[in-house]
Amino acid sequence: MAAAGLLSVRGFLLLVFLNAVTVSAYRWYNWQFATTCESTRHIVPDDEADLAAFVKQQYPQRDSYIISLTNLKNVTIHDNNTVTFGAGWDLVDLIPMLRSHNLQPLNLGTERVQNFIGAFTPGTHGTGKNLGNIATHVIGFRVMDATGKIHKVDHYNQPEELKAFRISLGALGLITEVTIQVEPISYLKRTTELIPASPNFTQLYTDVYDYYQKYDRMMVWGPHMDWDPINSNWKMESNLTITYWENSTDTGVYNCSTNYCANGCGDCERPYVCYDVATEAISTPPQGVCSRSFYAEIEHFFPVEDFVEGATNYTNFQLSQTPRMKDYNNHQMVYELRFVKGDDTWMSPVNTYNLGPEHSGIFAVIEIDWYATYNNYGSLWFYQTLAQEFIPEFGHIYNVHSHWNKMLWFNKTYAEYIYPELEKFLIIQERMDPHCQFVNEFLVNSLGINRCRGICPP
Repeated sequence: MAAAGLLSVRGFLLLVFLNAVTVSAYRWYNWQFATTCESTRHIVPDDEADLAAFVKQQYPQRDSYIISLTNLKNVTIHDNNTVTFGAGWDLVDLIPMLRSHNLQPLNLGTERVQNFIGAFTPGTHGTGKNLGNIATHVIGFRVMDATGKIHKVDHYNQPEELKAFRISLGALGLITEVTIQVEPISYLKRTTELIPASPNFTQLYTDVYDYYQKYDRMMVWGPHMDWDPINSNWKMESNLTITYWENSTDTGVYNCSTNYCANGCGDCERPYVCYDVATEAISTPPQGVCSRSFYAEIEHFFPVEDFVEGATNYTNFQLSQTPRMKDYNNHQMVYELRFVKGDDTWMSPVNTYNLGPEHSGIFAVIEIDWYATYNNYGSLWFYQTLAQEFIPEFGHIYNVHSHWNKMLWFNKTYAEYIYPELEKFLIIQERMDPHCQFVNEFLVNSLGINRCRGICPP
């Protein structure tokens, strides 16, 4: 899918900055099909100058447009392991292009279906206690403000503001070009093991933590639970699936790319070993994405020091809600666990600004997905209601940060707690977007952009 942007009736929400968005004619959907919006036109600028002319023409109006930046495909390979490229590059095309120059990104998420800018600006991440999210590899931007003016943000031009623009949520303008740090191609061995899932959740998560201590880059699928419609209860599957990656000197074997278990598709719940270039070993191409059915999802980050206790309490809290779920067409409840290095990006879900000296700066990641037996909005909306209850229950206890790409609900009071640099971010937001064209109701409410409340109607 081409990179896209949206100038909506609720604000200039740039879908090029969001992850896995579907555009169909003049309508867009988020990846969970829970949010949709009509648009007036589908705009495909020829280049940055054409885009600037359109934006200048619209300023300061508010209307609904889908803007595809697919034509911005310029690329420059630099000598210092950096690459500059336009906003039109999707990961599925960017990775082979880099590989042709014997280069690769420093890290990726589990899927290569997104536009690159759409992936990093909400904080998409992979896994690795010494690896940050994708945004940490970005070292420069060209970004267009609401008047059509281009700003350069890098180590030489406004270096402090790199921390704002790396995860900008579409609120700071249209990113038309980006420069990232890359590295020479490397190879990985990917190992998947099945271990017994203890019915004692403290023991279960202690077992996971033991793997975390042994491996730099690892991920866990589980505990998975299947709905028992006869007894109206969840039944936990007997195993956890643990995958970990290690550096490899085997450069002639490429068999991870034949198994798309990076996102749970295929015959994944089995022990196996594969070898491949790093990008193929850690992420899935579009043909490996096996499902886009309705589901609700949260992904929460908290300091790794609280992992065992926090994950145990999350799981017990979820199971305590089982009586409320009996009237819905439940199918599976899927847990995924990762670990990510923190950073200093202002709006990052793993920013370290409010951590104490007792914290290592590494975050545990717990994702919970709720799947129904068939697509049903009643079940989807109930799962969303349930998902909203985790932050009030655990937010301040475990310093919980939410993934911007997944379902989240909080107000400015909580945002100021987990994003201590929020006010500095909002100063830049007003400078780049004086008439609130880049924000929508969600950002107004979540970040407390009070000057835009009358402009962005509910």
